[in-house]
Amino acid sequence: MSSWKWPSLPAPDIAWPSTLAVSDIQERLSTLLLELGLGPGSLYDEIVNRPPDLAVNPECEWDAEVRIGEDLCISERAFLGERRRRMRAAFARLIGVPVSEVDERDIPTVAIAGSGGGYRAMLNTLGSLSAAQSLGILDCVTYTAGVSGSCWALGILYSGVAGSHLPRDAALHAQDRIATSYLDMDTLDALTTPPTNKYLLAGLLRKAAGETGTVSLVDLYGTLLGSRLYVPSDLARLDPRHLSLHFFRRCVDNGTLPLPIFSAIQHVTPPDKAEAIREVADERAVSVDRDRVQSLDQEKARLAQSIRWLWYEFTPYEVGCDEIGAWIPSWAFGRPFNNGKNLDRRPETSFTILTGIFGSAFCASLKHYFREIEPMLRVLPVQLYNWLEDIATENERDLGLIHPVLPNQLPNFLKGLVGQLRYGSPPDITERDTLSFMDAGAELNIPYYPFLRRNVDCIIALDASADSQDLWFTRAEELAAKRGLTTWPRGATWPTRVHPGDEGAAEASGVPEYEASTPDSANLKLAQTQESALAKQTDKQGSMERRDMPPQEDTEASERRRALSTCEVWIGSSSTSDNASARLDDLDEAALLQRDGISVVYIPLMPNERRVPGFDPFSISTWRRDVALDESENLLNVAEANFEESREKIVRLLRAVWMRKRMERRKQEWEDRLKQLRKRLGEHLR
Repeated sequence: MSSWKWPSLPAPDIAWPSTLAVSDIQERLSTLLLELGLGPGSLYDEIVNRPPDLAVNPECEWDAEVRIGEDLCISERAFLGERRRRMRAAFARLIGVPVSEVDERDIPTVAIAGSGGGYRAMLNTLGSLSAAQSLGILDCVTYTAGVSGSCWALGILYSGVAGSHLPRDAALHAQDRIATSYLDMDTLDALTTPPTNKYLLAGLLRKAAGETGTVSLVDLYGTLLGSRLYVPSDLARLDPRHLSLHFFRRCVDNGTLPLPIFSAIQHVTPPDKAEAIREVADERAVSVDRDRVQSLDQEKARLAQSIRWLWYEFTPYEVGCDEIGAWIPSWAFGRPFNNGKNLDRRPETSFTILTGIFGSAFCASLKHYFREIEPMLRVLPVQLYNWLEDIATENERDLGLIHPVLPNQLPNFLKGLVGQLRYGSPPDITERDTLSFMDAGAELNIPYYPFLRRNVDCIIALDASADSQDLWFTRAEELAAKRGLTTWPRGATWPTRVHPGDEGAAEASGVPEYEASTPDSANLKLAQTQESALAKQTDKQGSMERRDMPPQEDTEASERRRALSTCEVWIGSSSTSDNASARLDDLDEAALLQRDGISVVYIPLMPNERRVPGFDPFSISTWRRDVALDESENLLNVAEANFEESREKIVRLLRAVWMRKRMERRKQEWEDRLKQLRKRLGEHLR
């Protein structure tokens, strides 16, 4: 990552060219440079050098320690109790039974998972959540989770920037704000004009002032995106706490909304293997001998087995990784730690910085834009131009197969915890000064993973990604096997293709066909698929950048998507001998009650001719920087309609899960009473 070097302040009488484009931004850039200067009275001085406002950052009086363990934190366990109490009446209404018949212990634990896919995914998630609320389903959901664009949707909803915590209000806010690009002049106005300049730049400036002094393209991207997503239409409602992940708990602690889980990943490759992968890739790029190319491909596949991904969870309560077994309070993320204790009390990392991390795959589009306007930027002061170029080109030589998605570095809260982390943690992770985080969509574009340790009964997956989903389904199944879960729906029943894609994708990318077997084989097979999947994703990303439009579909693939049901449901079973179909549509009520595994409700984004005739939601590219009002309105309507059409299956499923859990609880209670009776009878006879 590039080290932060503040551009020297230009002289006030800089001669700017008289072109219209430059004259439009001259005053704003001059103001921005003054604010970024280190001198007294600058915005930097106000944010970094002056004591923080404790009304906004109360955490500056708190010390943090690393929590070691695999259990849920106390705050999340308390939330679960509050949420269940709130859900009881709502769940009874949903399934049509008297409240007196519903015991809190029997209510299914339901999670909604939103996919990646840029603004398209953000709108799909918000539209689906709006429908879920109007149908009474959202009131029966315990968790929400997102990847990439869906993280932005949850950020708008839980921050309160829309004026409420209602999904419909969040959707309307998003629709209004993304009608303008984050690269519009309005963004520069927001960065240079009070009160939004301090609101938006505080996270960037504080990160720059830290020990590492690094500001990356990811940080700039998150700040630009935040200028659209997290600024209210009425600036009188501007509240710096809107950018506090910790403060999101105000609508969670009392069980009002489900607990949000934001996702990012860390790419872990042993240093010697990383260098070897780089050397193989370099030689492969110039080799012309067919046998040598084949040999290099085999070597690359072998080295890929050493690649590992660590999935990090970000909730209003904690940030951490269950594979490592270490957690810190969300308000302490970004602080330097050693031996499990924080070294200072700096303010919480701004949600603008986190927003960049959650969607870091899209930084490539920002880099491409920089290249497009580079000739115009050369008229800027040389210090400013050089600084922008340095950030825009960081890691360019090292991306390749090592980091197809840009990572972002923050202080390592695991430093010094030698011998205290979970078995199997990367051996050198306690020695690093920083940890690198990036878009979780590079590993799994629907966030199933955080739910695997939370005993979730049902996952409602909202999929707006443009990729074919067989890889994501298989990856989720392998992750479940890795955790030793036998209740995940088995792979033989997944669809071969759900979204359009290259028919020979699996063969072309070298992704093997396989089913979950043992945790050991899961580890091996995951490693074999990740490298080729990432390379394919990067190639697709570059192609889409050049066109800024979704890939063209062949007729057969397009018709296959239209023919797919708006809702598909699969239910797992703990019985290893159960080879029956896991699809809900193939199960009668008796068979449904016998299945005790995790349920996956899959709702793909697809055209809905009944609600919006002639509109294809995939006409909105993943890489769009703005979405017109009529387009976003159509997409929201399609998302709502697709979810509404899923209601019958969802309610049938949840009622069946509730009946099974109630039956199991009553059976267990009867057995416990019988044991107690036998015990008392034995004592009496003695």
